[in-house]
Amino acid sequence: MTYSIKKGMGDAKPMAFEDYINRFINDRGFSRGKSDQISISQGDYKDLKTKAEKYEALVEEHKKVKTQNDQLLKQLDDMKDDGRKFKELMEEKEKYLNSLLRIRADFENYKKRSERENNRFKSYVMDTMLKKLIDHYDDLVRALNLLKMLEDVDGIKKGFEIIVKNFDKILTEEGVRPMNSEGEKFDPYKHEAVIVEEGYEDLPENTILEEITKGYYLKDKILRPARVKISKKSKLKNLNEN
Repeated sequence: MTYSIKKGMGDAKPMAFEDYINRFINDRGFSRGKSDQISISQGDYKDLKTKAEKYEALVEEHKKVKTQNDQLLKQLDDMKDDGRKFKELMEEKEKYLNSLLRIRADFENYKKRSERENNRFKSYVMDTMLKKLIDHYDDLVRALNLLKMLEDVDGIKKGFEIIVKNFDKILTEEGVRPMNSEGEKFDPYKHEAVIVEEGYEDLPENTILEEITKGYYLKDKILRPARVKISKKSKLKNLNEN
């Protein structure tokens, strides 16, 4: 049994079926005359139809795969764009982070400088205030020593003693302590020589004979140098030794 197939005829999808028939005819070597019809066997027709259906299914599958492939390519391009954007964001973040670290370092340095300046200012104010206090303290001590030489002023002396004691307590609490320079060797870092007295042959030169004005320490530094009288050998003695 044979079937006549007319060019351009198909079942579900004429164009795909027609393409496949044309390939089938060319592969089998059928000759074409003036008529558009050819005759084939029933088995060839069924085989042709089955293959045509598979062909049409593959064409549809190809379209789907191509669509998916196009979508994947687009997603890949989007990912590449996102990757470039991400890299740009990371570079931007790194730039801002470095800028933030520099600002933080500058702020820390500023804070340290401010603390040092504040400490220096506080120290200056404290030194100035304590120097004034010890000047008043010295005046009170001198006044008390004068009162001790007088008679019938016990009440006044006791009042001055209380005042001097309170001043002494305030200075001690602030870390002020007096120097005891008498008998020491003159030290220009903490003593100021205001009187030089010759004739002390039995003493080393520049021995402190007397404190004219007492010196004071503020903790471990010199608050006020002591004004002192120092010894000196006679000029004749020095000439003989030389």
